[in-house]
Amino acid sequence: MNRSVRNTLYFLLAIGIYLIVVGFLYAVEVQDKNSNIQSFGDALWYSVITLTTIGYGDRFPVSDVGRLISLFFVLGSVGILGFVISQISSKIYAFMENKKLGYFGTKFEGHVVIINWNSFSEQILSEIVNADQKAVVVTRNKSDVDFIYSHYNEKNVFVLHSDYVDESMMKNTNISASNTVLLNFEDDTENLVQLISLKNSYPDLCYVISLNNPSLKSTFQSLGVTFTLSKNEVASKLIASYVFEPEVAKITESLMSSAVSDDEMGMMQFKVVASNPFINQKGLDLFLKLKQEYNVILVGISKLNNRSYNLIKNPTNDHQLDVGDYAVIMGNPKGREEITMVFGVAEGI
Repeated sequence: MNRSVRNTLYFLLAIGIYLIVVGFLYAVEVQDKNSNIQSFGDALWYSVITLTTIGYGDRFPVSDVGRLISLFFVLGSVGILGFVISQISSKIYAFMENKKLGYFGTKFEGHVVIINWNSFSEQILSEIVNADQKAVVVTRNKSDVDFIYSHYNEKNVFVLHSDYVDESMMKNTNISASNTVLLNFEDDTENLVQLISLKNSYPDLCYVISLNNPSLKSTFQSLGVTFTLSKNEVASKLIASYVFEPEVAKITESLMSSAVSDDEMGMMQFKVVASNPFINQKGLDLFLKLKQEYNVILVGISKLNNRSYNLIKNPTNDHQLDVGDYAVIMGNPKGREEITMVFGVAEGI
């Protein structure tokens, strides 16, 4: 016998005992001419009013036996009230806990889904939030949920506590409406397993893999990963730059972070849509206009070629901006705000 059936039988048994006691009270009180309980309905009304602790006083037993029976309802009201309060508290707690753990899902769109939480994920999330973008973090550890919400605003960050291979739970991230999915496991084998699982359900998403072994780049790219990066590879290049070109390294490091004040510069990309006023503009001419009018710098134009984008760095007048391209721009937060309005799209993919 399962739990649901057992609880149902217990409930029916309790109702049966309750009605028997009410009937017994009626049978006793109806024999007393001074009693105001003259029908089963009167007895039922008295029991309900007593059990709910309302106590109107319009119906009450007058016989000794009736009063003795009424103790059943008086004492029962204490238990029922405690039960009701505990059940309501339990339901409220369960609702709040499930909400905190992300089980009701999010309506985020155009967001980044970060799968697996660690110190590297924290650095990535900070950059995403600084760029005023939205992100969903999926973690197996409940303790991570409290930590993330204590450091980030729910306006930009949603957390889901889930086993990563649970497809039904992954729907709570609204993953199908996301821009990018980042797989960030310490073990590249787990990156591979999770990638295959997700690609089966969501083949058209943009996937970014954080690898520990850079030699696996080609393997992941052959599986349809949009971008692969190696933490060690990126770090080694930056450290090497500090060794022999420290000023270049300083600029590179600062550009890798989202600018948060107007005296900082950051890199950003904007997709070119049909309403963009700079469509068909040549690279050098566009560079001058953006610099003069918005104090931002056109660094590159990325063009779609066979389902992947080719980045043209430092574009000249041999290149022009077309619908579907990405304009890669360097600027401060003020410039980002102005370009967002002019381009008519949010920063990012």
